[in-house]
Amino acid sequence: MSGSLGPDFDAALVAVMGDLAREIDALHASLIEERMALGQADPQALEAAGRAKGKLLDRIEKLDVERRQLGDAAGIDSLLDPRWVHTLERLGECRQMNEVNGRIVAQRMGHIRQALAVISGESPGGSTYGRNGVAKVNLRSATLAQV
Repeated sequence: MSGSLGPDFDAALVAVMGDLAREIDALHASLIEERMALGQADPQALEAAGRAKGKLLDRIEKLDVERRQLGDAAGIDSLLDPRWVHTLERLGECRQMNEVNGRIVAQRMGHIRQALAVISGESPGGSTYGRNGVAKVNLRSATLAQV
């Protein structure tokens, strides 16, 4: 940062950037834990990772607001600070990891829907609308097994 902004401003921005970097690194670790929980199909670990991820995202959002306020007060874009490069790269990795985890969850949900359709006697992937465009309502219960 420019020395003309003063040491207090620079120290405040460095502190916020450091906090953001640590929180983003923690988010990265949480996303790895989430991926492992998905791979092991461990619902408790997945829930814990999801809670941790939510808390981290809340803290990151608050710190980013503070970073932007500092930048606005000084009339600068703090994202252009070269000290920020590693954190921005890590944030990009987090976004990519979160997207992959989301695709895994969506795929698993699709499998569950297919299994439920088979169990309920509906055709998997079947439409919820009839040929005339009216929504199908299936209110019948089917016997799955008799003892």
